[in-house]
Amino acid sequence: MPDTSLCAKPSQLIWARRAAARCQPEQVIVVSGIQQAADLTARILLDVGDVVWTEDPGYQGTRAAFIAAGAKVAAIPVDAEGISVEVGTKKAPQAKLISVTPSHEYPLGVTMTLKRRFELLEWASKSRAWILEDDYDSEFRYESRPLAALQGLDNNNRVIYAASFSKVLSPALRIGYLVVPGDLIESFTAAKALLDRHSPVFEQTVLADFFTENHFSRHLRRMRNVYAERRQALIAAINSEMSDLVETAPSSAGLHLTVWLDERENDAEICRLARAKGVSCEPLSALSIKRKMRPALILGFAPFSEKEIASAVHEIAKILRNR
Repeated sequence: MPDTSLCAKPSQLIWARRAAARCQPEQVIVVSGIQQAADLTARILLDVGDVVWTEDPGYQGTRAAFIAAGAKVAAIPVDAEGISVEVGTKKAPQAKLISVTPSHEYPLGVTMTLKRRFELLEWASKSRAWILEDDYDSEFRYESRPLAALQGLDNNNRVIYAASFSKVLSPALRIGYLVVPGDLIESFTAAKALLDRHSPVFEQTVLADFFTENHFSRHLRRMRNVYAERRQALIAAINSEMSDLVETAPSSAGLHLTVWLDERENDAEICRLARAKGVSCEPLSALSIKRKMRPALILGFAPFSEKEIASAVHEIAKILRNR
């Protein structure tokens, strides 16, 4: 069977180093983004009827992969410290897999505390459950250093770490990777080969050169500054245009902000009206599974200029004031 985990050993070292996780190069499995990472994890670790904890509210893509595998999704609420292990334990103590975004929970923006990370790891170890750690944009922190990855804190080999280059480089570059425990290497490698043989080798080779020639670190520093400025422009526009109408959720990382609306508002309707004005946003209600939450808008800022950001916020403010 061909080596489908990566195009070359030097590339494996690069990805292993970037993961900020404890691993050997052979533990790194290149995939075509986070969605394939979730799909592979579900295919290998879950049987039909197995229960998966997912964050509520949370990313729909990974949830869809678990449902497609025949798993039962248990929606576990996220509080100020991250996914609630206490609620999960009571609601679905038989869970086989836990899917989390601890560095920057999507969409609420919460960073899982160190205390909650250890609590989750302890429960997973005792219950023999797996954890899928989706680290989709941890490179972009603006006010503090990131906490250690769950995978790096895991002493019992229960964490599968997933990341991609979609946020940090481009969504068009369909390359991501998994860091899997040693006893799962063969299973993930075989499943990846069966699924699509391997991720594009040419793109992997170019990306490996991008790392070895130190372009990536320079790119990351530059883009972190750019996004910090755009994030601040969004905050400033919100404060200027509609601070009396909304409340911005605290977040020191990522490429979006969550903006809370008045309890009486309909966030889906606000987004529909905004799209009619050429403004893209996502309603929090679309990302909630069973949890009834205060309406909110998810506002991304990464691809937009400061002028575009100001204009978009102005349009949203007009919609809110005219209702």
